[in-house]
Amino acid sequence: MATRRALSTLSLACLLVLAGCGAPFGASTTPDPTPAATGTEPGVTSTATPDGSEPSATERGVGPGDPAGVGESRRVAVRGGELPFNATVVYRRVERLLGVDEPVPEVVVGDRDAFDFSAIEPRPYQAALGLQAGSVSDCATFYSASGGDPISITQGTLSAEAVELIFVHELGHTFQGRASGSVDMTELGESSTYLTGGVAVYTTDRYAERYDKRWNGSRPVDVRECVYDEAPGAYRQTAGEIYFGARYVEERVDEPTNLSAVFESPPESAEAVVHRLEPGAEPVRSLDVRVDGGDRWAVGERRRAGEIELRAWLHAGLPDDQVDTAATGWGADRLVRFGDDTDPSVAWVLRMDSAGDADELADAVADLETDLESRNATELRSTRVGEATVVAFAGTESFVANATAGGTAGNVTVAAP
Repeated sequence: MATRRALSTLSLACLLVLAGCGAPFGASTTPDPTPAATGTEPGVTSTATPDGSEPSATERGVGPGDPAGVGESRRVAVRGGELPFNATVVYRRVERLLGVDEPVPEVVVGDRDAFDFSAIEPRPYQAALGLQAGSVSDCATFYSASGGDPISITQGTLSAEAVELIFVHELGHTFQGRASGSVDMTELGESSTYLTGGVAVYTTDRYAERYDKRWNGSRPVDVRECVYDEAPGAYRQTAGEIYFGARYVEERVDEPTNLSAVFESPPESAEAVVHRLEPGAEPVRSLDVRVDGGDRWAVGERRRAGEIELRAWLHAGLPDDQVDTAATGWGADRLVRFGDDTDPSVAWVLRMDSAGDADELADAVADLETDLESRNATELRSTRVGEATVVAFAGTESFVANATAGGTAGNVTVAAP
């Protein structure tokens, strides 16, 4: 298994993309008040130079080594305001970077308020696990943006470089279908969760490297690390999917024009993404979970959560090194929700690779139990099934105290009280 990434703490202003990618960004200063493009009609900017002539190769975004014939599409319309860079130049650069030829999107400049992380309420199963809302204080100010057509951006107090990289990130989302080659994105299943955000961050990182753009001197993927480290429990899973997804794509792709490779051989699990494993290197273990809700308990969602979500949960009360030790060795899992949205409980069945891995996880859950219960965040108890499987019960006191689990490591029956 790979060792844990090096931690870094960044202090920078950020932007949170809620639609299409759910992705925080960063910057440090107020925007350059001088736009890079000249308006041709009210609310619309283009790449035309002040005298009306066609832009030079440099102004069009053509750089050394850029392939000919790619990125010569029509100009980007910007409505609702002005951007502190030439949107068409950036758009054509991204086309060349990825080696695609895409329809040009429209960009709408919005004026939204700063985003408040504490407004992200935990979902019912997250509340049962003790995950809570909170701020991302070390990642400063946040706004919202979205991809697609049109692309929506709020500039706020962000620097010109930050807004440019945000635009690149959204273009990364927009271009993914073409960059994936012949792969049907809808058939990727769980893998699409990691690759969608990961590819957009990887694209932005490569763009920043090629055109010398930074957030407070940091790479875009380092901004993602900041957000993952600081994210509240209710958002840490999403932050982890994006951050670890970007690291996985970076490991598996040699050039931005070869993004199709990561879609053609997608990761099989969150474990493969976290540890950047070769496809098929660590197959998910067999795990069959039967559920008995009895007459009292409604049984809700049953799904594989994965190592990224396990790490997000353990982070709610444990230090980084213990989280890494406990989560490494994940083999398979099923998370089952009991009860309704107002009074939820959870049984989380986790099959680890070995008895030793299960021992480390069980110890971590015991320590987490002490921490969460001391804060009245939830009730928590774990039990063992066979040598390698840990079952964690979380939620209401009556459920946690009386739920049971039995069977073997790969065949587990969970029964509500």
